[in-house]
Amino acid sequence: MSDISGKLSIKSNLIVMSQLSQNRIHKFSIKFDNKDILDFQNLLDLRKISKVTISGEISAEGSQNWLLNAKVGASITQACVVTTDDVNTRIDQDIVRHYFADLETHEENFSGEEDLDADAEHIPDEINLLDLTLETITLNINDFPRKDGIVIEPVLSFMTSKALKCINICPLSSHAPRAKIAPSG
Repeated sequence: MSDISGKLSIKSNLIVMSQLSQNRIHKFSIKFDNKDILDFQNLLDLRKISKVTISGEISAEGSQNWLLNAKVGASITQACVVTTDDVNTRIDQDIVRHYFADLETHEENFSGEEDLDADAEHIPDEINLLDLTLETITLNINDFPRKDGIVIEPVLSFMTSKALKCINICPLSSHAPRAKIAPSG
């Protein structure tokens, strides 16, 4: 086994695919600095993000392809959508990526677009572990964070019976009476 953590520049966070030996399993483990993720924190309007890590391995899969298995971790503080109080969340997500030399041939094994392998990609020149980490966090973050015990009232609770009757007699409603127009002539 080969440990590529020491070979990676913490500033670049890159795995250069042409530098990997297919005869080994290459392990990595990176804890990102807060300055590495500050723009990401602001972009997603997070109050705080810390303990952002990725650890895993990349190994040959057959004679030309690669398999990446990793775990992404992050502690996130967001605003509750109801009270604006802090909501703390921990994300620990396993990820898998299959990198294929000939992605088109791999995709021919699937019958439709909905069946395609979402974890399959063409082999890039380099894998940016920071980008992969931030993508995973983005896909797993809570879109509508709420403090424990906080319930969002249903949208229809503010509608009165008068408003509901108005909807039923609206001219665009399928239940509205239709006027008959007599033929001219």
